Amino acid sequence: MDGDKSAWAALKADYNLCDEVTTAQDLQDLYDHVSNGIAYMAMTDYPYSSSFLASMPPWPVNASCEIGFGNWTNSTTDSDQKTLLKGLFAVADVYFNWANDTSYCMNFKDTGGTGSLSAAAWDVLQCNQLAMPNSTGDNSMFLKFTYDYAANTKSCNDQYGMSPDYLWAVREFGGANIASDFAGYSNIIFSNGNLDPWIAGGVTEFIGLKLPYYIIQGGAHHLDLRLPNAVDVGTDVERVRNHEILDLESYIDEYQSQFAGP
Repeated sequence: MDGDKSAWAALKADYNLCDEVTTAQDLQDLYDHVSNGIAYMAMTDYPYSSSFLASMPPWPVNASCEIGFGNWTNSTTDSDQKTLLKGLFAVADVYFNWANDTSYCMNFKDTGGTGSLSAAAWDVLQCNQLAMPNSTGDNSMFLKFTYDYAANTKSCNDQYGMSPDYLWAVREFGGANIASDFAGYSNIIFSNGNLDPWIAGGVTEFIGLKLPYYIIQGGAHHLDLRLPNAVDVGTDVERVRNHEILDLESYIDEYQSQFAGP
């Protein structure tokens, strides 16, 4: 569709967009908006209704797949672009408009798709000391993308007058080789949900007894740090929380013991 400009005019009406798609940049913005919305939905794939970034149903990823592609059959071909796009936009709208606001239209100028959080805050962070380079390979549902350091640096310079220090975090904390870099650390709990896309950058292996790590089965982004919910009972997040409480208590007891009298 990128090369078929005659099809762009129909996008606004066909997919309930707020604005016309008239340039290649508009098309890129639309892709970024939809793909980021889907990624954030995956990040917040909680087992109960939530509104952390946007109002969504329980298990929004499964719900969105059912809504967007529940009627997909073997006779439906990948060449049917309109069917694919309608399904894809329906998937994204579980994140962007689960409340079914009748005044809603898809604002693809909001390329970040961060919902209730400020995208600018993350932009400033990654333009400073916590750049977060990421790429997309051949085995993804998203288009292949190679992170462009020079382009990102230019964007940061243009928007904020800042130049990212891409190696600051590794220089300050280590991480290139966690077994050796983190060997002197203690009293840090590393927890990751196996459904959270950020697990790719998490600590998911044993380093030392003072650095416990947990992988929460069925857990999305910081599920263990959210308020307990009735559906947590008997699940892995409840088990992990209980371990984390014991870990924290042991850290406090160890610290306070040095001040105990004879």
